[in-house]
Amino acid sequence: MPTKRQLQDEHMAQRLQDQLRVYKRVQAIRKNPRELDEIAFYPVHDKRRETPAYKKVHKKMVRDEDRPCLICGVRNSTLRDPKANTYGAKAMETHHHVIEWALANAISVEKFNKHMLPHLRKRHPDSHEYKQDFTQEQILDWVDHDEDNLWVLCDVHHRAKYLGIHEITFPIWGPMDLLRDDFEDYVRTEIGKLKGKKRPTLRKKPPS
Repeated sequence: MPTKRQLQDEHMAQRLQDQLRVYKRVQAIRKNPRELDEIAFYPVHDKRRETPAYKKVHKKMVRDEDRPCLICGVRNSTLRDPKANTYGAKAMETHHHVIEWALANAISVEKFNKHMLPHLRKRHPDSHEYKQDFTQEQILDWVDHDEDNLWVLCDVHHRAKYLGIHEITFPIWGPMDLLRDDFEDYVRTEIGKLKGKKRPTLRKKPPS
């Protein structure tokens, strides 16, 4: 029958083996970040251009109302303030968050009216815009320049590698504004190690 000391040694050895497995797995992940296969299917559409209506709502949200980035809180008025602009953003942008602009021509009128409109009516019960079903043209306009399809984001949290909504999956991006300060610092430090740069670089503007 094994002694108490022998049992303790066996348990300690098992715990060390478990810790070693976890350590090796973490190191492997750090050396080989997760890769996701994605194919973006877009219908035929015109080259992206900022319509007068889009420019108008963009100016309203970004400049006139000075809305903050949903993640880091920087505003157009505080881009030059290092204390407020903690990610070094260079510009404020608007993101088509429900339906990408490039997907507008693929949206079913019937499905939009069945699935999307009830949600919008519930959120905006007094809005005359959502009282009647949408036409194809109304959907195209809504996608392009309606405030309910636009989020204000800084360029970093819109397009930067490892941080932008167009660069990482939503389950990772979505809670970024809720992270503890110490964990956020950890994330930024690890990204800095991967990139070897102080500030995340931006990809070309996305299709939406």
